[in-house]
Amino acid sequence: MNAIKHRAENLNNGGSVTVYYCGYEKCESGHFWGPAMRTQYLLHYVISGKGVFSVGGETYEIREKQCFLIRPGERTMYTADEKEPWEYMWVAFDGFDVLEILRRTGLVSSYVASVENGVEFERYMQEMIEEFNQGSLFKVMSCFYGAMSVLEKSAHGGAYTREHEYVNKAIGYIKSNYGYPIQISDLARHIGIDRTYLYRIFTASENMSPKQYLMQVRINAAKKMLLAGTYSVGETALSCGFSDSAAFCGRFKAVTGMTPKAFIEDSRRQH
Repeated sequence: MNAIKHRAENLNNGGSVTVYYCGYEKCESGHFWGPAMRTQYLLHYVISGKGVFSVGGETYEIREKQCFLIRPGERTMYTADEKEPWEYMWVAFDGFDVLEILRRTGLVSSYVASVENGVEFERYMQEMIEEFNQGSLFKVMSCFYGAMSVLEKSAHGGAYTREHEYVNKAIGYIKSNYGYPIQISDLARHIGIDRTYLYRIFTASENMSPKQYLMQVRINAAKKMLLAGTYSVGETALSCGFSDSAAFCGRFKAVTGMTPKAFIEDSRRQH
C-alpha cells in the first residue's frame, strides 16, 4: 500500500499541541529514512514487522506494538528489516504541552515505548489519519489525545493507582484555576490529602513540584496569549495568575531567558 500522508498546516489549536501531519505506510525490505533531522516530534507506531531506529549513537530494535519517538533537531535514522519489513503509522506534533504528554506516556527520557492495547491505539491513529481529509481540528485532536491516553495507561502498567488519580486531580485543578492566586495548600485541600504527601507523589510522577508545574502552566498560557498579538502584557499577566506586570515580566524572564517583548520579537523572526 502506498504511503498515506496528510499535511495540516491549518489544523492548529493555538499552540498547546498542534498535529502537523500523520500517515501510514507498509515499507519495502530495507526501506530507510535518514540520517537527518525533523523539525517536530514524530511518533511512529509499528503495526507489524520490525526494523531498527538509531539516535544519539544508540540503535534500537523495534517490533510490532512498539512506538519510537523522534525529537526535533536530533539526527536520526530508521530502517525496515530485510525479511520482515515493518508496517507503521505516524503522527508529527509539537506545542507547549508536549513535555507533559511525554512525561505521562513514559517518553520524556526514553525513545521507545510498548503499547499494551495495540488494537485501541491503532483505532485512534487510523481515525486521526482519516479525519485529516475532513479538516476537523476537534476530531483530529480527540483522536490524538485518545492515542496518548492509551500510551499513558501502558506507561502505568495498564492501571491507575490511587496516587495517579490524585496527581491527575491536581493537574486538572491547576489547569482550571491557574489564572487565580491559588496556593498549593488550596490544591491539597481540594483533593483531600496532606500537602506534604501531595508534594511527594506529584514530584515522583511529574519530575517537578506542584508549584513548579503551576508556574509552567502559567508561563505556557502566557506565551499563547502573547503570540496571539491581541493582549497587552498587563492583560496577560493578570489573566495568567500574576499579581502585576512587573512580577510577570520577572518570572517570565527567569523561566524563558527573555522578556515578554523579546519573546514576541524572537517568535516573529522565526516565522
